[in-house]
Amino acid sequence: MSTSSSNHCGNCRWLIRVTALLICSIVTLTPAVAKAEDGVVPVASFDAGMQHWPEGLTIDKKGNMYVTQGSPFWYLPSDGWIKKISPDGTEAEELAFFEDGQGPAGIVVNARGDIYFAWPNPFDLTKNGVYQLHDDGTAERLEGTQNIILANGLAFDYNDDLFVSDSLGGAIWRIPTDGSGPAQLWSFDASLAGCGDVGANGVAIWEDSVYVANTLQGLLVRIPILEDGSAGQPEVVAGDDTNGCDFDDLWGIDGIALDVHGNVYALLVLQDKLVRIDPSDGSYEVLLTATDGLHNPASIAFGTGKGERQSVFITNFALFPPGPDSLGPAVLKYDVGVPGLPIPQTD
Repeated sequence: MSTSSSNHCGNCRWLIRVTALLICSIVTLTPAVAKAEDGVVPVASFDAGMQHWPEGLTIDKKGNMYVTQGSPFWYLPSDGWIKKISPDGTEAEELAFFEDGQGPAGIVVNARGDIYFAWPNPFDLTKNGVYQLHDDGTAERLEGTQNIILANGLAFDYNDDLFVSDSLGGAIWRIPTDGSGPAQLWSFDASLAGCGDVGANGVAIWEDSVYVANTLQGLLVRIPILEDGSAGQPEVVAGDDTNGCDFDDLWGIDGIALDVHGNVYALLVLQDKLVRIDPSDGSYEVLLTATDGLHNPASIAFGTGKGERQSVFITNFALFPPGPDSLGPAVLKYDVGVPGLPIPQTD
């Protein structure tokens, strides 16, 4: 699949903030040598010189990893990819190619193996939306998702409906994947907004609630799913909601995943950290930092294969200037000692 770019850019203040940092650094990024003694294991490494920056990540029930690659929505257009990587990281298959546009963002797979991804493209708004990826490499945009300003994070509920974050719209959309209707705006709230920049980002489902990471407000938000399927009042369960987009402990929160106890594992993409949050009181502990090789960690998923359910897999986006311990653009694995939620099983 390919696309062409235009000069159209929507709300790109984020681009202005970071481009100056990137211009002098991206061309020098190279994958680093693994540091197994830290407990972080690189499963697959990528070539930053080829713009193979990994962002989105999902894992199917057989342990295969699906990774989105390419430049982020706020950077200059480049090629993009979706790749399938074997559980041990030794084999990679290109499933889709995006020529001279923007790379896809979030990606998710259900129990049947159906793959969906978000494609935020402010340089060509005609292609914005959420897509289903078919076996032949073509993609079909889901009805109504062209109205999402900037689709980003994705998660399935137990009805096989998709919940999608709109990072610039400060909202969550709900999409029935059975074709019963178009995407609908599900929740819109100040706690999901990003002060004109990236707000709602990573999404995860816990029982009758949707968790949402707000990147630049540094918040973890919980939205109840009411009996009729509508959204309840969003509630901030972690982070400081009094300081707007100023730096705080959870500033830069991006991808999130949940264990079987309901703890939230969150990546702080702008702080190079993995934290485990107890949403019952908002407390958290830092599990990994830049000294463990994290470098702009963006997406996280629990393993599904035999012996892997207690491990989290992390994409190192690796866009900013690398620190001395960076493991470069890669998928990393780390044992957190607790199994993750299984992939929702639907009829």
